[in-house]
Order: sequence, then C-alpha cells, then structure tokens
Amino acid sequence: MTAAWKWLLAIAGLLAANVISMVILVVVAHHGRAQVIPDYYARATHYDDELASASHSRALGWRVEVSATGDAIAARAVDAAGAPITGATVRVTGYQRAYASDVVDIELAPTGAGLYRGALPARRGWYDLVVRVAARGELYTDHLAVEVR
Repeated sequence: MTAAWKWLLAIAGLLAANVISMVILVVVAHHGRAQVIPDYYARATHYDDELASASHSRALGWRVEVSATGDAIAARAVDAAGAPITGATVRVTGYQRAYASDVVDIELAPTGAGLYRGALPARRGWYDLVVRVAARGELYTDHLAVEVR
C-alpha cells in the first residue's frame, strides 16, 4: 500500500467517524419532546406584572419554604412576624427542567398550622416552581428551584 492510499484511508476514516459521532449525538439529544419553557412568550409580555407582584410579595414579608421528596411536596408559610399562615390557598405551578413540556399544577392541602402538602409526579430532578399563597386578602408569589431526590 502506498503512502497516498494510507493518507486517503486515514482522511476517509476520520470523516466517517465524524459522521457517525454526529448521528449518535443527534439521536441521544432528541428524545421526541420539545424543551421550550411553557408560556415563555406570555410571561415575557407580562414581565412588568411579574415585577409588581415580586415587589408586593417582598413588602408583605412572608416566607414560604418548599421541600419535595419522592412523590410529595410540602410547604411551610409564615408571615413577617414568623407566625404560621393558616387558612391559605397554596398553589404550586412549574415544570421539571428535563421535561419542560410536562407542566406541574398542584393545589396543596393544609396539614397543620402553616403547613401544606400535595402529591408531586414521581420524577427526580430539578423543578422550577412558582408558589402562590392567597390568604388574609393578599397574594404572595415566589419563584423557586427545588430538587426532588
């Protein structure tokens, strides 16, 4: 075999390996689901409303701690003085980052003084969530990232 044939085979082999690698990457990266953030355009057009809501929530001074394990999500809501917020309607909406097209919308049931709980799809990973607490004639919203283990 001459040097010219060796170089030709080496270049052809590298090109073939590149094509095979690209095909593998395309197949692995695309699993049939759109990974677009739900309602991204509507959220962008109402950004001023989000800023006003965040400002109002900061002025209230309320805090909501959210934890999720397995197939359950729990929230603890307290007011500015640290007293539990009872009789509230607590709603959690969002999506898991790996499955953005599967929207989560859960209304949590009260389980104690300032404690709320609900069922979460049994899927591990990071969730981008919006927590809304309606109580005492006010609406508190908070954006959270929660890891489900």
